[in-house]
Amino acid sequence: VTLKLEHWDCAIRDLAARALSKLTDKIPEYVATEVLPKLVKKTESIDLNIRHGAILGIGEAIYALSQADLPDGRKGDTLVDEELWARVRGLVGELRSRQLLRGLGGELMRQAACHCLAKLALARTPVQKEDTVDEWLNLIEECLSHEVQAIREKAIEALPHVFDQYLKDDNLLYGDVTAKQKRMQLVEKYCSQLGNTGVNGQFLRMGYARALGALPKFVLAEQMQLVIQSLIDCTKVTEVTLTWAEARRDAVVGLTEVCQTLGLGSGLERFVGEMRTALLECLSEYTVDMRGDIGAWVREASMTGLLSLCRQCAADAPQLNDAAAVRSVACGVAQQAVEKIDRTRAHAGRIFTALIYNDPPIANIPHHEALKRIFPCEEVEVRRSDEPETASESSAVVLWLFPGHTMPRFVQLLAFPAYRYHVLKGLVVSAGELTESLVKHTTQSLFSYLNTLHEDRQTMESICATITQVFADNLHVKRITGPMFNFLDRLLSSGSISPILEDSESTFALDILKYLQLELRGGKNIYKLLDSINVLCQLIQVGGVVMSRSLGQLMIYVCYADRYVRRCAAARLYEALTLYGDQFRTKPKHLVMTILAETDWEKDINELRHIRNEICDLMGIKRPVMKSKAQAS
Repeated sequence: VTLKLEHWDCAIRDLAARALSKLTDKIPEYVATEVLPKLVKKTESIDLNIRHGAILGIGEAIYALSQADLPDGRKGDTLVDEELWARVRGLVGELRSRQLLRGLGGELMRQAACHCLAKLALARTPVQKEDTVDEWLNLIEECLSHEVQAIREKAIEALPHVFDQYLKDDNLLYGDVTAKQKRMQLVEKYCSQLGNTGVNGQFLRMGYARALGALPKFVLAEQMQLVIQSLIDCTKVTEVTLTWAEARRDAVVGLTEVCQTLGLGSGLERFVGEMRTALLECLSEYTVDMRGDIGAWVREASMTGLLSLCRQCAADAPQLNDAAAVRSVACGVAQQAVEKIDRTRAHAGRIFTALIYNDPPIANIPHHEALKRIFPCEEVEVRRSDEPETASESSAVVLWLFPGHTMPRFVQLLAFPAYRYHVLKGLVVSAGELTESLVKHTTQSLFSYLNTLHEDRQTMESICATITQVFADNLHVKRITGPMFNFLDRLLSSGSISPILEDSESTFALDILKYLQLELRGGKNIYKLLDSINVLCQLIQVGGVVMSRSLGQLMIYVCYADRYVRRCAAARLYEALTLYGDQFRTKPKHLVMTILAETDWEKDINELRHIRNEICDLMGIKRPVMKSKAQAS
């Protein structure tokens, strides 16, 4: 008490308080009559470390006394005299009156005070005035909106204990209202804060969303619809809250906790569809700001929530796991398992295998038995939801953080139409990225799989059609189209879909070219233009109309306003003709390549147009015409 509860290190003070709790059971009388008065006295100290340690110690000691049995059958807390109880109950008011909850020191004081309140509530501390409970609740509510996460966590920990102990008996009066009315007023107040868009709105939402999730079952059951709808609304992206991804993440966590607390059978069944829809919408959040892809926090929380909901339904109401809902969950998680962020991909991999091997089994998972063969039980080490995650010593176990372990397995899901669209959407982003190891493992896995399909023409055609569909559905979506160009360049140059490109009846290459031109129409993004040049050069190998149109587009680029684009277009076209120039007669091809190599493409555009037109004539394609001239004619 004298040394370690006053230690300069916060962690040591915390450990000392816990140690005091363990010792109290052995010497309850000494703690109640000697230690506790000393600790209460120390809360008046001007030294922050002493005050902080004393408040932690008071909370732990009171709780330990309430659990300790005396020889005469009484509890240890009966040894505490009334004057000391009054000092302990008034601790929050005393700290506030002395303005010790403000400033840097106030942060530690708030954490200690909330921890102490949680322990006092657990100890069933007798409260004679309703003002005391109001004072405690006011402190907790202030801490719920604090910008420091550790303070919010302590407040979230304390709130359910205060509700459980002091607001559970409906007959208790708090001023003019009963405990039940008081509960309902507080829940309505907390729900209203989830719509706050003020200066401190993000932290208010974060704190109160988690607070609602922590409330006891008897509180949530009274206003189930209000709580669930408020949390669902908080998960939505609006113009004002666009960058508040942490608030949406905590709303998803709160919603998941509410479901777990209430359980199916208490009327929650009515809201399962709405909650699942909201969580699935959160899977498609890709908000980006200066910190990067902050939407990943929301997606990860959403996957955890979806797994929890599916598990609850499987155990208590299997009919709620209908085919369409479970398919959406499985496909959404599979897509996240092949995207670019290692942490998110690993989390999705674990969630996906947990869905497959849940006990009791989750019904209606598409191709369930085939998935078990792709992800054998002994290689994925399925854990229960309450088991801690530990590193495996087995070399056969999948290491979810490494794309070399996960990609070869998830690529096999392309064999199943149910998963094909979502898995390809994720693979496009990963294979079109700039991270070398991720691109390497993604492309190796995908192209190796596609090479095995050269005899299975139908599946390959379906995969190519799905790639086209992903492109069409995401035109002008920067997150997809940027990597899409790099992905197509790598795909077309790999030779893994050569049977499709060589098939004169296939429209794959033509469709890709069409959507490429639609994506570039009216755009001035230089990087997008440069990426598109690579794809256009790869399309030359197809021949026919696709080759003519690709060359026509490249001819526009060799006279583009930006000199770097002109130079790159000419250089890439030279390389493409070297690789795929068999489509042309030998003499014109050599002439074109000579012109491309010897021309200075940084010269004035007016001089270059004549050279460009000469190349068009040699290759037998139509000369590009400027828009103004074309309209005038």
